[in-house]
Amino acid sequence: MDNIKLEIGDFLGFCDLNGVEALNSEQVAKLEYYIERCNEAMNVGTPLVVDAIWDRLMDILRRVNPDSELCKHIWEDSVDELNDTDIIFKNNPMYSIMTVKSFDCDEINEFVKRLPDDRDFDAHISVKLNGHGIRLKYQNGDFINARSRARSSAGRDITEQLRVILEENGLTHIDDLEGFDICEVRGEWLLPFDNLEKARSYNPDIKSAFSGVASMSRASATEDEWKLLRFVAYEFLGEGMIFQTKEEEYDFLSDIGFEVPLFWVINDLNKETLIEDLKGIVSDCEEDVKPDANNENGYAYYTDGLVFSINDVDFFRSLGDDGGHYKFGNMALKVGYWKQDMYSGVIQTILWMKGKTKITPVAIVADDDIIEFIDLGDHPYILDKKLIANYNELGVVTASGNKVRRVPLYEPNNLIVLDAYKGNTIFFRYGGEAGVVPCFEDGSPLLEGRVQQMLQNDREDLGEGFEWDDDDDNYEDWED
Repeated sequence: MDNIKLEIGDFLGFCDLNGVEALNSEQVAKLEYYIERCNEAMNVGTPLVVDAIWDRLMDILRRVNPDSELCKHIWEDSVDELNDTDIIFKNNPMYSIMTVKSFDCDEINEFVKRLPDDRDFDAHISVKLNGHGIRLKYQNGDFINARSRARSSAGRDITEQLRVILEENGLTHIDDLEGFDICEVRGEWLLPFDNLEKARSYNPDIKSAFSGVASMSRASATEDEWKLLRFVAYEFLGEGMIFQTKEEEYDFLSDIGFEVPLFWVINDLNKETLIEDLKGIVSDCEEDVKPDANNENGYAYYTDGLVFSINDVDFFRSLGDDGGHYKFGNMALKVGYWKQDMYSGVIQTILWMKGKTKITPVAIVADDDIIEFIDLGDHPYILDKKLIANYNELGVVTASGNKVRRVPLYEPNNLIVLDAYKGNTIFFRYGGEAGVVPCFEDGSPLLEGRVQQMLQNDREDLGEGFEWDDDDDNYEDWED
């Protein structure tokens, strides 16, 4: 499992360095293999990568092979076939949300371009919850089934786990849903921050509220573990049920007993000033979410952005979609408090990883210089991480609560370019772009052109007569 995670990180790093246009047919086939493995892991409730990385893999695949069968699926294949109670699902597949990572990116500019010039509108903005997406089915008011969200089909059956959670809140039968032969409630399955330490008492390896969902929801977990989770609803689907606005849909879900995400309704927006208005709106929203003196410990759940949606349902639908993946009436704002910021760590040592054709460097990082080796020595580089006595204590904690212990450097030259040596600080980005990717202190990516220019400058500084051997890959002569 760890090996494929490293492969995915290296693959995405290659794309960052060289562009997706550099991928050959063999690498595209590898990409499809990675996505299939991620889908399989999601289907059994143990995600291989965070959603942002899976989204990045899919974005690349849609660019390099849009005809791939993997681009046409939303839900994961499952053992159980869909039946008559899945009619709502068949007619209403779940779409992803277009991600906006800055106020000047192409995605937000395209969103604005699609808006009519002469119409003001209201926006429904909610926190983007980062848990496990699931759908509940009710028949004549009775809860009958729950399935996890997966990538290309109905997902796995989690009825028993959800029944325990719904019973706690009196939601196994809902009088107001008795008029619906079949209906669905969709939302996120989450581990509240307040329950994180309790969850760790069952499984000390839980790294974050997100990863805790997989641990607490497994079929072999106890009912007490299941009860640590919560379900937060954001969509209702039932024949004949028509909402005029997204706000009305949230109010309906609240009225029948479900918790809904924290949300705001912003009135009288327009195309001309939307981007500038959003900067202030995001700033106001984040104050209600992030922990500070006024908000004590912050919002109850882990969030990774805001969902901006046209509030008027008819207007929302009129904007259409991209043919099966995104709706054009909403977008996920990963800006401000939710921006995928740069991180930094102190290099503990350089781990040389042996591949099929070459050996590549990986920086082992931590918040401080705390590494301990089993032989009590001091190693600027190593060939096996088992030499590290306190490996699990190392790492830089990200905003999502995950630990980054390894920063791939890809090529030996990058040791020089980034000054990536034991005891020095290395900067990297984590998450949506490409897993873990090294960068310069100002946040700029490790682009090949810049790397070559810096190396050329180094050559010139060394003066004439000095021979620089670009082909020297023999590291055995290096000493500890």
